[in-house]
Amino acid sequence: MSLAYVSGTVTGGIIIEKVGRRTLLLLFTFLNNLALLAFVFFAKIRILIDPMKYGCLGALIIYGYTYGTGVGPISWFISSELVPQKHRSIAQSVAYAINTLMVVISTFTVLPLYSVIGSYAFVILYLPETKGREIHDIVNELKNK
Repeated sequence: MSLAYVSGTVTGGIIIEKVGRRTLLLLFTFLNNLALLAFVFFAKIRILIDPMKYGCLGALIIYGYTYGTGVGPISWFISSELVPQKHRSIAQSVAYAINTLMVVISTFTVLPLYSVIGSYAFVILYLPETKGREIHDIVNELKNK
């Protein structure tokens, strides 16, 4: 997976000059999510057909490549390009700090959740629209779902 990520990063660095960032980000985010769904599928079907467990490995390799090509590197560029020059370093620092915090939270959440519900822990089932809404409204909507 690490080699797939590195080769994806090299590929992303080459094609980012030829393809727009938005196209690259949307395409590889879509492929990234398909790889997660494939992992869930293969993890569940391996119970019936044992050799399908290798599909999980393939899905993880594809996930590493698609993340390295588009999703990972582009997200770092976008945060600094959306703010004026004099605020770019602070925006980049805040984005990196939030990312690190979210990685820690998701790591310590997904692993125990994986032991309870299996590979479904990687599938986000519902995310409500949050624009222009109060936090308590969003929390109540999530509780009702």
